[in-house]
Amino acid sequence: MARVSRFTLADRQEAVARAFGGSESPATVATSLGIHTTTLYRWAGSSVTDEPGPATARLIEATQELLRHADYADITIESVALRCGLASRTAFHHFPTKRELFQAAVDDAATVLIDRIHEKSTAATWPDSPLEQLQTFLRIAAASIYDTPRTHVLFRNLGVPRSEGSAERWHDSFVDAIAQLLRAAASAGQIDSGTDVVAAARILTGAMRGVHTAVFEGVDADTALSLVERVHLLIPPRSQSAG
Repeated sequence: MARVSRFTLADRQEAVARAFGGSESPATVATSLGIHTTTLYRWAGSSVTDEPGPATARLIEATQELLRHADYADITIESVALRCGLASRTAFHHFPTKRELFQAAVDDAATVLIDRIHEKSTAATWPDSPLEQLQTFLRIAAASIYDTPRTHVLFRNLGVPRSEGSAERWHDSFVDAIAQLLRAAASAGQIDSGTDVVAAARILTGAMRGVHTAVFEGVDADTALSLVERVHLLIPPRSQSAG
């Protein structure tokens, strides 16, 4: 059954106007409504809202496009505005700093990716074995990433200073999902119960990030997917002599 939003169309339009057309910041408005900031950006880019939503969505998309071949230090708010045909003052009205614009581009890509993974996961046939579930999850995640070009901002090395924000918290969510599956594998006796699950999850995430980065740098996606099928084998199985 579809989940009904507690926010009406008028509520969403008012929130977008407050966040992008007034004196409040998107973070402040999101906190007051009890929602994530990315939800505001999604509302702003939706066809069911009025201006300035389209401008916000265009700026985010232009940032993602520019970062496909440029580094973080190479772009400016002015260059993003020029890319999408907006006045610089309009861009600065929506995103006063490059850091806010970049983080919005990252959050938008991550939100779209999560939705895509959810869609593919719902349609997939899941095996009973936790390790096979992990293999399936990694394959679905990789396929979703390669089907969603904007996600390059999550994986390319863009030369972003730590002080400017990054995609790390989204990758941490991925680590948590892998760790949960590894705990199930340990409970099922598929891997050693003494395995440092969090460390193992970070290793798998690092390996996956390396594969994804290579794809966005030009490696064939089908070749990458064939490697992803075996990434879970980095975690050694439980020894037959154990127990």
